[in-house]
Amino acid sequence: MKRAYGFTIVELLIVIVVIGILAAISVVAYNGIQDKAQRSVVQADARSIDGKLRESLVLHGRYPSSITDCPTPSGTGLCLRSATDGNIRYEGFSPGGSAYGIYLEPSYDLAVLSQRQFTYNGSGERTGVREFMQYTDLAPYIDRYGIRPYQLSFDIKTTSSTPRGINVYFQNGSTARYYFPSRAVTATSEFVRHTITFTPSLQNSSDQKSMLAFYGTYDTGNIPVVRNVKFELAP
Repeated sequence: MKRAYGFTIVELLIVIVVIGILAAISVVAYNGIQDKAQRSVVQADARSIDGKLRESLVLHGRYPSSITDCPTPSGTGLCLRSATDGNIRYEGFSPGGSAYGIYLEPSYDLAVLSQRQFTYNGSGERTGVREFMQYTDLAPYIDRYGIRPYQLSFDIKTTSSTPRGINVYFQNGSTARYYFPSRAVTATSEFVRHTITFTPSLQNSSDQKSMLAFYGTYDTGNIPVVRNVKFELAP
């Protein structure tokens, strides 16, 4: 009798499964490398633009009215281009305001967005007349990048003479577009940096905004002051 040589069906299935696992690992690793590369690019791009904005502040005593005033900027604008494959969102602010959105110094909001990564930076100090304030609307970034883990960092202090707890959450009146469980952070009379990571959920699809809010309990003297807000995808 002649002996048959070859692979059994079980052996072939095992090989196919192993190849599939290795391919899946390779795809995940490749996507992770791409994410890290784009994250580095948008962060570097934001730092470069920040340097030009601060130079404008020193030269003119204010931030520019626009940074996409191209090709020939006006006296109050700049022409800055992104090094990413995405775009730039920018808005400059002068000191002033009222109620729960008071700007204590010249400041700006800057976001650099690529296909897979983004970074938002709010530079200035903001507060409110009572123990509540709103900093900015973060819904547009979640709309674009989806329900996934995000990282939020900020400097915070309180006008209270003793350390107090301040709640951080999304708000837009009685509801908000997105929700994450309120986080309590401790604030003192000096700025302290905090970083929180969360995965938002859709709360009200008909609402268009998710304002980043800080609440220190009304009529307690615990008025929050916040600066240097950074929002991006969690690493």
